Amino acid sequence: MLSFILYCSDLSNGASSLPHDAEIRSLVEQACVEFERDLRAFLLGVLRDGHLVDEAFQKTAIKAIEASSAVNPETIRGWLFKIALNEARELKRAMLRRNRLREAVWESTSSETEVDTADGLLLVISEEEQVAVRSALTRLDGNYREVVMRRVQNGQTFASIATDMNKPLGTILTWMRRALAELREMNEVRRLSDD
Repeated sequence: MLSFILYCSDLSNGASSLPHDAEIRSLVEQACVEFERDLRAFLLGVLRDGHLVDEAFQKTAIKAIEASSAVNPETIRGWLFKIALNEARELKRAMLRRNRLREAVWESTSSETEVDTADGLLLVISEEEQVAVRSALTRLDGNYREVVMRRVQNGQTFASIATDMNKPLGTILTWMRRALAELREMNEVRRLSDD
């Protein structure tokens, strides 16, 4: 945190001209790591769900790094919180839509036998999904697969994955985004979404 504050104060004192894009991107990555705990606490207060906090923080970091050229280094903390708030609001809207859909599906089931049959079918489908996803994961690039496995199986934060793999946070987030995009394009996973 101290290095981040010193860097920002050097910028405001004119010790350096406006930083290059790579420097700004690096500054945003560092800010995401430095303020992760504060951002997560803020997101938890807004969302009231730890699982959604992980998703919102990931989206916040990705959007911040992608838009790093638009940030003023002196107001980066507030800028990150604004992005986080927008992501939290979007997740809440998506959850409301999903809840309405679940309620509509629940109301449309008329008898308990139908629900029991559907539950059994869901168990079979989830096993098939697991096999399909495992198969797709084996075809990913080794770095992409490692990031996905550390995130999904081990529940590591992106910052800790970056530290463990000795890579910048932006690289880890990019690998995760690319891995998810590749998984969506694989036939095994595509068949699941078609079903």
